[in-house]
Amino acid sequence: MHSISSLAIDVDNVLADSISRWCVLARGLGYSVVKDQIKSHKLVGSVPMEPDQIFKIQDAVWKDWQNLPVTEPSLCTTMAALRQSLRIVIVTSGPSRHRSEIESWLGANDLPFDEFHNLGPRGSKTSAMADALVDDAPEAISSFISTGRRGFLYSQPWNKNVKIKNAIVVRSLRDIMRYLSSRQLGL
Repeated sequence: MHSISSLAIDVDNVLADSISRWCVLARGLGYSVVKDQIKSHKLVGSVPMEPDQIFKIQDAVWKDWQNLPVTEPSLCTTMAALRQSLRIVIVTSGPSRHRSEIESWLGANDLPFDEFHNLGPRGSKTSAMADALVDDAPEAISSFISTGRRGFLYSQPWNKNVKIKNAIVVRSLRDIMRYLSSRQLGL
């Protein structure tokens, strides 16, 4: 593995706590869905709802981006610290129709980055020009690692039992800072 000078970071469920917000909106419509019970970041087939209803709620999450929380406290500070030594590339596989809301959300939360790529649901994060990827989607991390780059699996309920060879499981972006510091110190 090469040294890391650039880091691609996923949006949904790595920066934006969109699943928690999705669950709140689903409960408001009478569905009993709890984040800890979700088995996949792909909600279709993971929750007992019709796909069109799932997508309507996902659209509502981003239409109401002002009420979408960040995944962790001090996220802006942590990303600013990462950006001091890394080029930060924001990547999302979310639908292109959410692009302006995602960009507004990133700006409103003062999250610093160098590039933004809305790849759409059919895009591959392996196309990101970065040395490492942070994502909650196991298949995205596996694909990225298969290209000889580093993958950080951002811990979420749906991936807690997933084992990916050479992936580093992180609970926060601060874990990545600790990892990079230990590598620089030769630990």
